[in-house]
Amino acid sequence: MNKTDERRGGWAFTQYAEMARRFLLVIALAFWLGGFTFYAGVVIHTGHRVFGSARDTGFLTQQVTGWLNLSGAVALTILWWNAVANRKARGRWLQGGLWLTWAMMAGVQVALYALHPMLDRLLNVETHAISERALFRRLHLVYINLSTIQWAAGLLHTLLALLAWRAIDLAKDSLPASFDDTNSSRQRPSPNPVQAAP
Repeated sequence: MNKTDERRGGWAFTQYAEMARRFLLVIALAFWLGGFTFYAGVVIHTGHRVFGSARDTGFLTQQVTGWLNLSGAVALTILWWNAVANRKARGRWLQGGLWLTWAMMAGVQVALYALHPMLDRLLNVETHAISERALFRRLHLVYINLSTIQWAAGLLHTLLALLAWRAIDLAKDSLPASFDDTNSSRQRPSPNPVQAAP
């Protein structure tokens, strides 16, 4: 295998690796943010009608939010990987936006992990009773507001990631063409005047 083939093989491997990373990011965001959106927009309201009580639905939410927090931690790890891989994307505002939204989501995730056990201690799963209702309402409101901020930051981060991918792809599409044109002009043999003569 010559150097040109090695270069092409390495380039192909890089493309496949980048495709795998982007695929994982899409799946992680679909499961995490998509799951949060569907649960908040559909499941909770359906639970109110089926169980007939917001309190009973809350005990279901207690279990679901644990999985949402776990999926959020996994998704944030993949988002960090993607942000590092996209550090060469043009535009400081794009890089700054990716890291700012990631930091917001990560900070909120830490706060949610801290709040969740505090809320759990106020819930009695066996009797479906809530102790210290006033404290529970305050903490629950903080939890909901933080989750909403994280969701909004996640949507903005998704848009910025798509813009970064587009910028990187456009840069890659322009570089190989100029590289090949330069190489072809350098490697193209000059016509032999002896062979060109009739």
